[in-house]
Amino acid sequence: MRIALFSDSFLPYICGATFALVNQANALAARGHTVRIFCPGGGKRRHASARSVELDGSIEVERVPLALPWSGQPNLDVVLPTCLPTIARARAFAPDVIHAHTEWGVGWVALLAGRRLRVPVVGTFHTFWDDPRYMRHFPFPNWAVFRRAMGAYSAFFYRRCTATIAPSLSVQRHLRQRGLAARVISNGIPRPVLVPPAEIRARREAMGLADGPVFLYLGRVSSEKTLPICLDAFARLLAARPSARFVVIGGGPDEKRFDAHARSLGIGDRVVRTGMVPHEALMAENLPRVGDVFVTASETENQPISVLEAMAFGMPVIGPSARGIPELVEDGVNGRLFPPGDATQLARHMCDLADDPALRGEMAAAAARTAEFHFIENSARRLEELYARCIAETATVTAERSTPVVDEVPTRSQSD
Repeated sequence: MRIALFSDSFLPYICGATFALVNQANALAARGHTVRIFCPGGGKRRHASARSVELDGSIEVERVPLALPWSGQPNLDVVLPTCLPTIARARAFAPDVIHAHTEWGVGWVALLAGRRLRVPVVGTFHTFWDDPRYMRHFPFPNWAVFRRAMGAYSAFFYRRCTATIAPSLSVQRHLRQRGLAARVISNGIPRPVLVPPAEIRARREAMGLADGPVFLYLGRVSSEKTLPICLDAFARLLAARPSARFVVIGGGPDEKRFDAHARSLGIGDRVVRTGMVPHEALMAENLPRVGDVFVTASETENQPISVLEAMAFGMPVIGPSARGIPELVEDGVNGRLFPPGDATQLARHMCDLADDPALRGEMAAAAARTAEFHFIENSARRLEELYARCIAETATVTAERSTPVVDEVPTRSQSD
């Protein structure tokens, strides 16, 4: 197949939608498909980043014109849906199917290109724009009427897709409440190649983590991730277990605020921040494995890639019972769940796992089994099946519409 992927979120902007698109693009290319990505502009810097960091060498990247930087999110551009140049490039590529990963400027270009080229448009729903817990972290009015409008807008967009993908059951339920049918297909993650344990021990020693236990967060350091809850819980843990450490892998707009909060709690010397690490290096070096337990307090995740990656490396996960996290974390089996925003309960779970290495080992094995279902080769196969079905359905509809209707002229015997 010739597959065109459209997204407003793309490298060097890092988020779940970006990783989902990159992982799927690479997996589809590896399975013999011809893949092209249409994303916001940003000049040669963005194009070079996309080509050199994680993409398969066969994948071409097309930049949609009129992309303006958004001051609130570094490396994220806002695209005005100027369609004609991009549709012309899409026509030259001649896709069999278009896959839209966002519902903004680039997403609308995808829909219009699909209509003009008469090819199906598959859409993946990534973000709960009408969730007040998510909206409060963005420079939009967090009013009920505005949230309803955002939810209605998102539903309006996905109704115009040939098919909609929900990365998790919670997303599927969310869309069903808005009258949208969706098929559940995991965003998927690459199967990691594990390095020898001796390398992990050496890295832990180099980072001053030899004693442990080590709790780890991987992802963006930004307000919607609710990281202060993790710090508050970790401060309570340290009161009883001073040898514990908290490692944060990632960067983002809230780094200074995060550091200030850690200092205000008096735990700055127990928190290790690596800053931004290229994802390819992070996976190749198995960097998350320096941790013993993965921790997140984010309440707005539909299917967090970071949680799946932690499980793939055999880490139990502690997370809030919110959105898609309970679909991945089975309480007491591969991790623990706590009420959203409850730092006290999070601290209790951290204490329990800190004190029980055998329990951590059992949960780690269960987490690795959970990750198996979400490896990208499985998601790519399901995407192929959905694409093929949409292509066949669109071809049937197009043929029916193009078949001329001929008025029958009755024969003499029929008219008698």
